[in-house]
Amino acid sequence: MHRALLISEVLSEIFAHVNENRSLQTGKKLSLEALARTCKAFHEPAMDLLWADLDGIIPLLGCVPRLHQLIYHTGSKLDWSKGVDPLSEHEAHRLLRHAARVRSLHISCSADLHLFAILPIETCMFPRLLSLAFIVRRLQHKYLYIFLSPTLRRCVLSVINSDFKSFATRCVALEHLSLKIPEWERQSANNRTLLSDSVRLCKRLVTLSCLPLDWAAWKHLSDIPSLLKVSVCEPRSASRWSLDRDIVNFAHFLNITTLSFDVNTAAYAITVLQHSEFPSLGEFEVVADVLPCAEAEQLFRALSQCKANQTLEHISIAARLSKVQEPSFDSSAAVTQLLCFTHLRTVRLDLHYCIHIDNDLLLEVMSSWPHIRSLKLVDTKMPPTVTFRGLFAALHLCPHLHTLHILMDTVNIDIDPAAESFQHTTLHNLDLSQSDIEDAETVARIIFSVFPCIDRIPTQRDCWNAPVGFYKKWAEVNRHLGYLKSSAVVGGDITGTVAKS
Repeated sequence: MHRALLISEVLSEIFAHVNENRSLQTGKKLSLEALARTCKAFHEPAMDLLWADLDGIIPLLGCVPRLHQLIYHTGSKLDWSKGVDPLSEHEAHRLLRHAARVRSLHISCSADLHLFAILPIETCMFPRLLSLAFIVRRLQHKYLYIFLSPTLRRCVLSVINSDFKSFATRCVALEHLSLKIPEWERQSANNRTLLSDSVRLCKRLVTLSCLPLDWAAWKHLSDIPSLLKVSVCEPRSASRWSLDRDIVNFAHFLNITTLSFDVNTAAYAITVLQHSEFPSLGEFEVVADVLPCAEAEQLFRALSQCKANQTLEHISIAARLSKVQEPSFDSSAAVTQLLCFTHLRTVRLDLHYCIHIDNDLLLEVMSSWPHIRSLKLVDTKMPPTVTFRGLFAALHLCPHLHTLHILMDTVNIDIDPAAESFQHTTLHNLDLSQSDIEDAETVARIIFSVFPCIDRIPTQRDCWNAPVGFYKKWAEVNRHLGYLKSSAVVGGDITGTVAKS
C-alpha cells in the first residue's frame, strides 16, 4: 500500500470522491465491505460510507445477534418483529456504534419501532444525522425522539402530535422542514396552534413545507433571513384554516424566492399576500379546489401589490374544480392585474369562468411579457375568440416563446396559409387540443408553414382535459402535419440530389 494512503487527510479526500455517487449498488457495497476488512486504515472511512445512507432501520437491527436470525432467516419479512422483546441496554449500545455513522435515514411505515421502547427520551441515537424522513402512522410517531439529533438539517414528517414542539427545540440546526400529512388525516385547531408554535422555535429555516400557519408564525418567518422557500398545503379533511383579516402588523419577507399554496380556496393565500411584501419573489404558485372569478381577481391584485414586480419570473395558478357561476362582467380584469410583472418567463393559468382572452388582450399580454418562454392561458368555460391572425400578431412580440397552450377559435380561419410569410422558429410545443376545429387540413398547413419546429399537436391521449370529441379532429391534423413534414423532407432530398448532379 502506498504510504500516502496512511495519511488520514489523503484517505478522507479519496473517500469523499467515492461518496459523490450516493446510489450504492450491491456490487459497490460488497467492494466497500471488502475494503473495510483490508486494513485498519481503510476500515473507518469505508464503514462510514457503508452506513451513511439507510432506507429503514432493519440493517441496524440486523447487527443484534438475537434479531439477525429473525430478520434474514424467517419466511416473512413483514411481521418478523411481532411479539419480539424490545432491545436490551446492551443491545442498544451495540447499535450505537453503527448508528453514529448514519447521515441520512428514511423510515416508512416501519412496524419494528417498538423494539426501541426502553430507550430513554433523552437518547441521541444518531448524533451525526443530517437528513431524516419519518413517514409513519400516528401511533408510531411517539418514537420520533430516538431519531432527533442536534445536527439534523433536513426533516420530513407525516404527523403533528404533542411531541412536535420538543422536536423543534432538539433540532436547533434545522434548515429544511416538510410535513407530508395524508389528506384524509383529520387536523384540529390544536394541531394548527401546535404547528405554529413549533415553527416559531425554528431559527435557521431555508425551506418550509407545511399546513397553514397562524399570523404570529408568518411574522416569525419574516424575521428569518435564511428563509428562501415556503409551501403551504391545506388538508382537505379540515375545516377552513383562515387568517384574521384584521391583521395590523405587516410582514416583510426580504429573501423568499418561492411561495406556493395548495388550498381549498384562495382566501388564505390572498390574506397572506395582502399583509406581506416579497421583494425577492421569483416563483409563485396557487392550486385551489375552487377559484371563483371574483376571488381570482382579488388574488391577482394582491400579488401585484406585494413588491415583486421586478423579480417575479414564474406564475402558476389553477383551479381543480369547475364551480357553476356567472362569468364576470369584465373577465379580462384578472389577467390585466399581472401585466405589471415585466420579467415573467413562465405563466400558467388554468381557470374556470375567469379569463376571456381575445386578440386584443393577447397582444397586450405578449407586449407586457417580452421574456416569456412558456405560456398557458386556458379557461374551458369561456368561448375562445383568439384567431390565427391575432395569435401571429402577438407572437411577433415574443421571440423566445418555447411552449404555448391556449384556447383558440380554429373554426373561423382568418388567414391564408399559402400567403402567410411569418415564421416563429423557437416555438417547440403548441397545445390547441381543447379548441374545436372543422378544417383539419387547413389548420395543419397553417401550423406547418408558421411553426417549423412543431411536429404534432397533443391529442386526447396526451391531454385528458380535452373534450373527447376533439381527439379524432386533432389526430387528423397530426396526420396531415406528418404528411407535410415527410413531403418537405423528401422534397429537400430530391432538390439536394439534383443540385449535386
